[in-house]
Amino acid sequence: MRTGLVPDRRITREKRVMRTLLAPLAVLTALATVPTTAAAQKLEGRKWTHEKLGIQMTIPEGFDMVPLQTDEQWILAKFLSKKTYLSKDKEWNWEHRPLMRIIAFTEKAKAGSAAEVHEEKDGSTFIGIGAVPYKGYRDYVKRHRRGFFFSAEDDGKIGGERCLMCEVDVHKATPKLHLFSAVFHRPTFELAVEFEVLEDRHDKLGKACLKALKSVRFKEPVRVAEAAVTGGRKTSTRLWTAFRDEWRKRSYEERYEIRQQMERQSHDAVKAKTPDDWIVQDSKHFLVISHADDGFTKRMVAASEVFYTWCEKNFGKLGDDYVRRPVLRICKDFDEYSAYHFDSSNTTGWSFSGESAEIGTYYDNWNGTSGRDSRYLFDGILRWYLQEKDPYIVSYTPYWLTWSISDYLDGAFVKGKKLTFKVDDWTRDESRAMARDGKLPKLQTLLEMDSDGFSKLRKQDSRASYAATQALRYVLGPGQRVKPLKKFLPRYFQAAITVAENDDKKVAPINRLTAKTEEEEEAMAKAATKRRKDRKKRLQQEINDLMLSKITAKDWKKLEKGFAEFVKKGK
Repeated sequence: MRTGLVPDRRITREKRVMRTLLAPLAVLTALATVPTTAAAQKLEGRKWTHEKLGIQMTIPEGFDMVPLQTDEQWILAKFLSKKTYLSKDKEWNWEHRPLMRIIAFTEKAKAGSAAEVHEEKDGSTFIGIGAVPYKGYRDYVKRHRRGFFFSAEDDGKIGGERCLMCEVDVHKATPKLHLFSAVFHRPTFELAVEFEVLEDRHDKLGKACLKALKSVRFKEPVRVAEAAVTGGRKTSTRLWTAFRDEWRKRSYEERYEIRQQMERQSHDAVKAKTPDDWIVQDSKHFLVISHADDGFTKRMVAASEVFYTWCEKNFGKLGDDYVRRPVLRICKDFDEYSAYHFDSSNTTGWSFSGESAEIGTYYDNWNGTSGRDSRYLFDGILRWYLQEKDPYIVSYTPYWLTWSISDYLDGAFVKGKKLTFKVDDWTRDESRAMARDGKLPKLQTLLEMDSDGFSKLRKQDSRASYAATQALRYVLGPGQRVKPLKKFLPRYFQAAITVAENDDKKVAPINRLTAKTEEEEEAMAKAATKRRKDRKKRLQQEINDLMLSKITAKDWKKLEKGFAEFVKKGK
């Protein structure tokens, strides 16, 4: 329930753009498998046990288990309080529900390598860098928190076991947070049990947290604790990214079967980590995992299916690969959504990269049943669909367009089975104001920008972002009367694919294995980075030539006038 001063805590526009089409496919991780600890834990009443590591403790009353992500390697369990507390902040009444995490750092895992080896049937390999292993709880906190300090570290004993009792003030978080933790050093692993509460409520909640921490007990593990899966041989989406040519040579039937198998394995992993009180169901294009009520779940699934149909209609011809059904995760509220997405990776934001990528949302009562709340799913669905069709669409779509698509979808909503796009109030008003000030960029300038050009323009005037959105809305609307702008988005994505594939034939990969010293390897890495940046700029010009070179000076004059009128009227 929102209070009068609590702002809409939906993911901000900037954060949503970070997780949309711009996300590079090169960081896609290996196909997730269920970690060895997934089936080892159980919750009976309030007693939680982990047989393989020999751990048991009492979970506080009113805490529910939160699912773990399928590629989670360090967190054994998460529990979220049902009770919401309000901060005492003078500006905002921030809401927060206490969150508990149980984290294990095995000695073997801490000594592991970040290298990931991906081996194909023909013997070819791809070596990538995964997540650097944690060195322990202090390292974990350091890599997940900003603006914190350990306010207390005291030696103690719990159940006869020596431990370190810690308190951490996360003073730069919004809202400010406080952590209560107990860290145990066992022969084969380090265990940390952590409670996260509001900083200005920690005096009230500390007693209950400490009581739960003092319930930790150890017994003989079923077997020696195993390392997290960090590195090793895996099957991955690099089958069609790093080995694109080889993938294309496979028959359609073989590619279809491989992707379907990967989908089944991924879905099995998700189901294995889903608590019993969550809904698990299959829709036509999604595996639905929901902890919200039936009405909200049905509305989100129905809207997602409508939007997916729109994706198929507009972009279905961009590739013939089978589009794996993504997971549609619907959380009960923001706190549960946030708790689920806080994982043990090196980034704790709203990342949608990786085999375990999910499209998610949560219930709030802000939008009611207007249908507008489903829009938070659309950019994730579109990005998933396009990267499954062809990764080059994601890799070579410029920043101005990824921003504009995200903003365009932010104005979409579903009523019944009808998908409608309306201009966002902020987009309309900011672009209008820019036009009144005589600073509205030319349509041609916006359509031809590469990523660096768009970033520079936004730094000069942040309102340029909304001008870019209006440029997209214009070319998808009245601007398509000019023939070269017809079916703008599918043609643009196809141009990106064509240009990138043609360039692939001209560019030889850099073999870093020829480097004999660290200095040579570093120099080659810098050269590769510069080459990628130069290539992207060069390819952007080639995409512009394919898309825009047939527009005559007369047509541009007509389009510029029409665009200015479009912005002025706030269409």
